[in-house]
Amino acid sequence: MNKKFAAFIVTFNRPDILMDTIEKCLDQTRPPDKLLIVDNNDNDLTKNKLAQLYPNVVHLKVGYNSGFAGGGNIGLETLAKEGYEWILWADDNDPPYTNDTFEKLLQLADSYEGNCGQVGVVGHKINTRTGLLRRTTNEELEKGEYIEVDTIGGGMIKVIKGESVLKGIKPTAKLFFGFEDLDHDLQQKKAGYKILVHSGLFLDLRRKWNRMNVKRPPIQKKDESVLWRDYYSIRNSLFVMAKNRYYTAFWSILFISIGKSLLNYKHGFRYGTLVTKNTCKAIRDYGMNRWYKR
Repeated sequence: MNKKFAAFIVTFNRPDILMDTIEKCLDQTRPPDKLLIVDNNDNDLTKNKLAQLYPNVVHLKVGYNSGFAGGGNIGLETLAKEGYEWILWADDNDPPYTNDTFEKLLQLADSYEGNCGQVGVVGHKINTRTGLLRRTTNEELEKGEYIEVDTIGGGMIKVIKGESVLKGIKPTAKLFFGFEDLDHDLQQKKAGYKILVHSGLFLDLRRKWNRMNVKRPPIQKKDESVLWRDYYSIRNSLFVMAKNRYYTAFWSILFISIGKSLLNYKHGFRYGTLVTKNTCKAIRDYGMNRWYKR
């Protein structure tokens, strides 16, 4: 059995979306040699649908919601121990963008002469003073086939070297959701691995999404139903900055988060209070080492 390339998809209660992503993964010009579903459900809905539509896809039931971080930890460890050289870590709503995405990324990984630990479609470098990501410019992408970055975000077709997983480089499961990709990637960087993105795929995606010239937008009012995401972003980013000893970035994120909370009062007292409470909970729980799940 070929052990060149495997993929796993983390899923939670979205069987229809998952089936569409599976179809697009298997229709690639270079499909994975093995496709594993890391199922965070505590029921058998996804398992039963897989048995009907894709019986050759392997199902692994976690039995509880481990989040994208926990599912990533399980999937990477499982496939790395089976001996796969390259492993795709994907979410159930993040299919490849073109039918040859996997093929191009594996070609990049194999052609790179250095110690490549990861390839993907979209990535950026981190400002270690502010903790913010610096947007990769179009000019940088136009210089060559690839560009080295500090991190490849979740959903951006992260293909990870199995060897690095066997050395203990895995996402921190307790993060659950948010910045688990950055946490993992900074571990790879510390271990001497290079992280590369495919310039052509990156540029094509920017053109497709009309993002060739994007400026950072002002603070906008978010739907209240998604404010929970900010809780994880603040709590986990503080963890990642402290873990990597980016202490200036730690304080920068802390003050920026508080400042944004205060600015959101321009959208009304009730909304500003919701955001402020959410921010305070995130800071409190990080400080008290609480790793709650939604």
